[in-house]
Amino acid sequence: MSEKAADRAPSDFAPLSGPVDRGAVRAYESDNGFAPTDGRSGGFGVVVGVVLGGVAAFVIALPLALVVMLASPVLEQLGVDMSSDRVFQIAFLGAATLIACLAWFIVKDRRRAGEERYRVSRFAAANGLEFVPRIADPESPGMIFGIGGDRVASEVVRLTRPRPVEIANYRYVQKTAKTHETFSWSYVEITLERRLPHIVLDSRRNNSPALGSNLPVPLATAQRLSLEGDFDRYFDLYCPEGYEADALYLFTPDVMARFVDTVAEFDIEIVDDRLYLYSHGSRPLSGTDPATWEWVFATIDVLDAKLERWERWRDDRLAEPDDGVSASTANPTPGIPRGVAPQGRRLKHRIPVLAVLPLVVMVGIWFVIPLLESLTGGD
Repeated sequence: MSEKAADRAPSDFAPLSGPVDRGAVRAYESDNGFAPTDGRSGGFGVVVGVVLGGVAAFVIALPLALVVMLASPVLEQLGVDMSSDRVFQIAFLGAATLIACLAWFIVKDRRRAGEERYRVSRFAAANGLEFVPRIADPESPGMIFGIGGDRVASEVVRLTRPRPVEIANYRYVQKTAKTHETFSWSYVEITLERRLPHIVLDSRRNNSPALGSNLPVPLATAQRLSLEGDFDRYFDLYCPEGYEADALYLFTPDVMARFVDTVAEFDIEIVDDRLYLYSHGSRPLSGTDPATWEWVFATIDVLDAKLERWERWRDDRLAEPDDGVSASTANPTPGIPRGVAPQGRRLKHRIPVLAVLPLVVMVGIWFVIPLLESLTGGD
């Protein structure tokens, strides 16, 4: 580990696994605007919960009792008392037990979330890192941040040396008329000293064999660039058209080898002056696993050694007249202003197949039905 990495890497992991004071957790959650996570909602809350649970159990018990009564002939042959009162009592007790178990799991899960949030906050404090419990609608240029609603970054851990880095969990909700689906991500955000072309490395390891890429934004395939060696076995690389030489300048063979060795499980995005590592799924990067934190900081150290070269890149197009002709050089020419020309700032998106499928079906029906009627003579 480099001297810079050793200076910033966490060394005290005890807060992630040591015992916690429940009173301190409750105070922390209250001070940061979270709902109680230990199930202690006061006498009034208990009464309301019991009343609502009883009503819900009654509503569930009615159809459940009907199902039991339909099976009553079989049960009566087994000597079970199947009077109507008895059936409803059994159904009500079964529904009440189901609701009580569900409430217990919800309370337990909220309590676990509160304890983990508190542990990560203590871990950050013990290692001189900044901790932010949650950020609503984070303003970030990455592709996962502008989608859906109810967007929240949580368990945000930040460090500032030698460059700003943010590690956090993130979720958003996509709502339709019938469904609300929550998507969970974790990310590492590294702030660069200059803007770079918009480049995405889509990891092949986390793609679906049937649905393809797990990225939330489909990218136009014309922007895909094939690189040397077996790098294409691990990543699909997308860069703006005309920036192929720039991508080759940034992704030299040694950089590609490092990415394959360290971050092949993650999707990577370079946009504006940010580098993102995305993890999609239930395993949080900002959590209570010491091994994950060690990996995160070791990865940041590996990337940091390569980013110094990237920050010497200049876009020669900024020195040219805007005549629609793009350059293809990637050498850091002196005198060229920092930044990226407009054509390199954002990748082009493509329309997902599922989005146009209903339209294709409707058009097909519109043509097929008249054709069938003409062939059958309108019968």
